[in-house]
Amino acid sequence: MSTGRRMAWGLGLGVVGFLLNLAALEVLPGVHLLLGPLLVLTAAVLFGPMAGGLAGAVSGARTLWLWGHPWGWLNLVLEGVVVGTLRRRLTPVMADAVYWLLSPLYFLLTYRLLEHIPLSPTVVAGAKQAVNGLLSALLVQVVLLIPHVRGRLRARLPLPLADVSIGRAFGTALTLGAIIPLLVMGGAEGRQRYASEVRQVDEENLHAARVVVGEIEGSLAHARHGVSRLSRSLAASLSSEGQLPGRHYLEGELDALVTYSPEVLNAYVGSPEGLALAFSPRTDAAGRALAGTDFSDRAYVREVRGAREPLVSDVFLGRGGARGPLVVTLAPIRHEEHYAGYVLAALDLPRLRRHARAQVGDTQRRILVTDARGGVVFDSAEEGPQQVHSILGTSLERAMEHVPSGGTGAYAAEQDAVTLVRVGTLHHFGMVEVPELGWRVVVEQPGTRLQRDVEHAYFSLLGTLGLATVAAVLLALAFSRTIVAPVQGVSRAAARLAAGERTARASEAAGDAPRELNQLAETFDRMAWQLSRHMEAIERTSREKDAFLSIASHELKTPLTALKAQVQILKRKVDGEHGERLDKVSRQVDRVTRLVDQLLDASQLGQEQLPLQRTRVDLSEVVRRVAEVLVSASPPHSLELATRPVVGDFDEQRLEQVVHNLVSNAIKYSPTGGVIEVWTRVLPDGEAELVVADRGIGLRVEDEEQLFGRFERGDRRELTSISGIGVGLYVSREIVRRHGGRISLRSREGGGAVATVWLPLGPAPRHDGYAPPAPS
Repeated sequence: MSTGRRMAWGLGLGVVGFLLNLAALEVLPGVHLLLGPLLVLTAAVLFGPMAGGLAGAVSGARTLWLWGHPWGWLNLVLEGVVVGTLRRRLTPVMADAVYWLLSPLYFLLTYRLLEHIPLSPTVVAGAKQAVNGLLSALLVQVVLLIPHVRGRLRARLPLPLADVSIGRAFGTALTLGAIIPLLVMGGAEGRQRYASEVRQVDEENLHAARVVVGEIEGSLAHARHGVSRLSRSLAASLSSEGQLPGRHYLEGELDALVTYSPEVLNAYVGSPEGLALAFSPRTDAAGRALAGTDFSDRAYVREVRGAREPLVSDVFLGRGGARGPLVVTLAPIRHEEHYAGYVLAALDLPRLRRHARAQVGDTQRRILVTDARGGVVFDSAEEGPQQVHSILGTSLERAMEHVPSGGTGAYAAEQDAVTLVRVGTLHHFGMVEVPELGWRVVVEQPGTRLQRDVEHAYFSLLGTLGLATVAAVLLALAFSRTIVAPVQGVSRAAARLAAGERTARASEAAGDAPRELNQLAETFDRMAWQLSRHMEAIERTSREKDAFLSIASHELKTPLTALKAQVQILKRKVDGEHGERLDKVSRQVDRVTRLVDQLLDASQLGQEQLPLQRTRVDLSEVVRRVAEVLVSASPPHSLELATRPVVGDFDEQRLEQVVHNLVSNAIKYSPTGGVIEVWTRVLPDGEAELVVADRGIGLRVEDEEQLFGRFERGDRRELTSISGIGVGLYVSREIVRRHGGRISLRSREGGGAVATVWLPLGPAPRHDGYAPPAPS
C-alpha cells in the first residue's frame, strides 16, 4: 500500500477517533475513558507509524482546549508513532507497554517542568492516560485476533499478530474478559460511593447552615426587640413639645441596651435628620467622642422616617464606632404622627462569625452570609474584613440562582485546573434563607475530600485490575498449556508420521487434555492407522506391480531380441521396397525395446535395484551424440547445440538414457517443429549443468513436480495425441539423484519448456541446494 493511502487511512481513523472522544465513558465521577486511542492504535498497527501519528494528532485535537496545553495531544501522537514503529516486532499491548515505560520522563519534562503542574497531579494524570492507552491496546489486539477479522485483514497484519500463538491469543482474550467486568463493577461501586459521599457533604452543609440561620434569627429578634422596646420607652418620654429626653438619660438607656444584649455591638439615638444625639459606647477606638456624628447620608435614615416597625439594613461599610461591614436594626421614635428620631443597634457581626466558625471547626468548610443584594454580611474564612464584598457575577452567585432555600448545589472554582479528576475543582454548598430579611446562609466545602476519595477508589480499582491481569495471565498460561500441549503432541505425531514413522500416535500426549482435544488425538490416531494400512496396501501393490513389470520386461526382451535378429537377417537378403519396410519394422522394434527397457528400469528403481557403473566420461560428448541422432531423425526440428567439455565420474549408459529422455520429450512435445536447444557447461561451484529447451506446448506450474512421478503425463487435452507411458522423467530423476544431482522442469517465457540437470563432477553427491536458472 502506498504512503498516500496509509496516510488517508490514518486521517480517516483519526476523524472517527475525534468523534468518539466526544462521547467518553465515565468510569468514576470525573474519570473518563477516551475511545479515540482505539482508532489511533488501530491505525498504528495496521498502517504504520506515520498513519498512527496522524490519527493521534487528529483524534487528540480536543485535548488542546480541554486541558489548555498541548502535552496531552502530543502524548497521543507519540503513542501512535511508537506503537506503529514497534508493530513488526511486538504485539500492540507489548509495544504500548514499552511506550508507557518510557513516558515518565516525558511527563516530568512537560507537565512538571514546562507547565509547573505539581508532582502528584502529574503522576495521576500520567497513570490515567497510561491505563487508557493500555486498555485500548488490549482491546485492539483482541479484536484483531478474532478469526473473521484476521481473515479480512491478514494482508495488513504485522508478523506478531499474524503468527500469534494460541497461548498468547487465549491469554489476551482472558485478560480482557477479566478486566472489563471488574472495570464496570468497580466503576459502578465507585460512583455509588461518590454519590453517598456527596449526600453526606450536602447534609453536613445544610445542617451547619440551619444552625447559623437559627443564630442569626435569634440575634436579630433579640436586637429588634431591644430597639423596639427602647423606641417605645423614649416615645413615652417625649416632652409636650415632642423633644427627646436629655443626653445623659439617653446614654443610660443605650448603655442598658448594649449591656444586656450581647448581640449588639453599639447603639445610638439619632435625630430625625440623622445626627447622633447619644452613643454607647461614648468614644471610638481612638478616644474620639461619637455623639454628634452625622449619619444623614445613610439610606436607613430615610427609610426609618416612614416606618412604623423596626427595620434591618443591608450590609454597609461602618464608620464612627465600628469599622468594616455592618448590619443594623433600628426602630422609629414616634408619638402618634410625630417623628422624633430613631434608635439604632449595630449587630455584632464578629460574634456571629465566631459562632459560624465554631460550626465548621478546623474543616475546609466555609460559611458565607449574604444580604438580599448579594453583599457579604460575613465570611467565616475572613478575619476582620475592611471592605464590603459582593458575590455578584461569581460562579457561586450563578449556581445559587438555581438552588432553592434548603437545597444544595455545586460550582467549579477553577475552570482550567489540571487534575486527575474534575471533582477536585468543584465546591459543594448548601443554602438556607433567612426569609424575614432575604438573607442567604451558604455553607460550602471544596471537593478536596471527594477528590481524595475518588483518587483512592481509582487507584484501588487500578490495583484490582493489576491483580486481575496477573491472575488472568497466570490462568491463561496454565490453561493454554492444557490446550497447547495436546495440540503440540498431535503436531509432533503428524511430523513423525510425515517423516515415515507409521507407528506415530497422539493419544499419549492428550491423555489429560479436555474432551475435544482427546477426540482430536483419537481421530488422528484412527487416521494414522488407516493411512498406515493404505500405505501398506499401496506398497504391496507397488511391489507386485514392480515384480510384474520386471517379469514382463524380461519376458518381452527375449522375443524382441529374436525379432530384431530376424529383421537384420532379412534386411541382408532383400532390398528395394521390402528393405524400406524392414527398416520401419526395425525402428519400431527399437522403440518397443526402449519402452521395455524403461519399464524394467522403473521396476528396478521401485525395488532399489538400479546400480551405477561410474567411469570417467565427458558428458558433452554423450549429449552431442544422442541429441544429433534424435534431432536428425525428426525433419521438422533443428538442433542448436552449445557444449563445453564436462568431464566427471558418471554412468555413461544411464546419462545417455537421461539425455535421450529429455531430448525426445522436447521433440515429442513440439509437434509443429522448431529449434531444440541443448547446451552443457561447468558452473563456478564445480557442478555440471545440462539444459534442454524447446518451444513446444509448454507445461503448467502445477505440473512441474507432478510430471516426475511414475506413469504421470498430465491431464491436458493436448497430450492425448502424443504417445508415451509417463516413466521417462521418473527414471531420469532417479538416475540424476543417484548421481547426487538435481533435475527441474519449468515453463519457458514465450512458450515451451526448459529441463535442467545439475550433476557433481566427482563421485560424492552434493546437497548444497544450488540451482541456477536456465536461460530463457
